[in-house]
Amino acid sequence: MAEEPNFASPTPTESLPAHRLPTDKDTNSPFWTAKLPPLEEHTKKLFIEYAKIPEDKLQEHLEEARKKAWNDCPYPCIGLWLFLKLQLRNNKEFDEAVQRTQQGEKLLDFGCAIGQDLRSLAHAGSPPTSLHGTDLVPSFFSAGHSLFNDPSTPITFLQANALSSPPPLPEWHGQFSIITANYVQHCFGIEDQEKFATLLLTLLSGKPNDLIFGRTAGTTEGEARREEMHKGQRLYRHTERSFVEFWTRMADARGRRMSVETWVDEVPAFELKGEGMERFEPVKNLMYSIRFE
Repeated sequence: MAEEPNFASPTPTESLPAHRLPTDKDTNSPFWTAKLPPLEEHTKKLFIEYAKIPEDKLQEHLEEARKKAWNDCPYPCIGLWLFLKLQLRNNKEFDEAVQRTQQGEKLLDFGCAIGQDLRSLAHAGSPPTSLHGTDLVPSFFSAGHSLFNDPSTPITFLQANALSSPPPLPEWHGQFSIITANYVQHCFGIEDQEKFATLLLTLLSGKPNDLIFGRTAGTTEGEARREEMHKGQRLYRHTERSFVEFWTRMADARGRRMSVETWVDEVPAFELKGEGMERFEPVKNLMYSIRFE
């Protein structure tokens, strides 16, 4: 049986369940890269045009904002600069999401972290009032406001624990025709992934053309993999086949018909180096699109 976290939302970061969160803020870590990587052009434009950061101040701004986010919660996406990749743009559904939000549909980024994909959508033309984000760690929201220089953005953020009981975010149930979830599903063991998927299905509008899309850490080496990244934190990385089977089973349980499309970016999303990391193969981006009838 999966463990059942039991705490209310919202909640201070200090009281979040330690067995689910990385806590080691030491920068001598396989999850920390000191040097700022070269910025892709669309990333640079996001910070210059959306965040209004002068180009000659950009490196200093990014380094300071990244350090603040790392001190709040030392996730690999922060320490390895992954938030600068704006990888949601690599999903072909990105442009569709922009167009549909321009027509009044609502989008939720579940596990939004510092909200880089939401800002990327806004910069591409999505109305900020149509964009919503949630994360387990509420301090990510303030870190995102600092990073993107937008403390008064109308993008809506709410804290939530996907595994809490009763299901969180009751005010958002049935509200979204588009959900994106990126580098989230693999953070749970398979039983908790079922709770997570059930919640996403509850948050969808239930109408034709509901869409869940994004990416997660996947594997191309043999079968799907049960792993432990941090002590007590069980992970489950899917293959393309197991991912499709999982979501087909979850949708069937809700009486919904859908199609799943997956593909793997063969370039590693990142490689973990250091003591104890040899058990992990290079982490691949498992890209996906789940479209409901």
